[in-house]
Amino acid sequence: MKTKWVVFLFFLFSFLMVGNTGYSQSEQITKKESTAKSSKKIELKITGMSCQKGCADGIDKKLRLTEGIIKSKTSFEKSKSVITFNPLKISVEEIIKKISDFGYQATLVSG
Repeated sequence: MKTKWVVFLFFLFSFLMVGNTGYSQSEQITKKESTAKSSKKIELKITGMSCQKGCADGIDKKLRLTEGIIKSKTSFEKSKSVITFNPLKISVEEIIKKISDFGYQATLVSG
């Protein structure tokens, strides 16, 4: 009998921990779809970088900490950055200004 209670409590606890995200499954799907629909991708030409590790990776690290930036991939070799962002939270102009504040020049290639 004691074993049944232990198993029951284990499953109950597991269910509560896994299923308790604060949102129903349909709300989670709606949030993901909303983010996907409201995201935009741009490509920027970046000048002023001298390396991948400190410059390009540094741009990505700083941009990812910025509200509205979903994804950032900067290449020193290609002198470009591909950025996915939420235009409801940040504009292309604000992204370019941020990169300028980091000490680099950015110009819109596509998006």
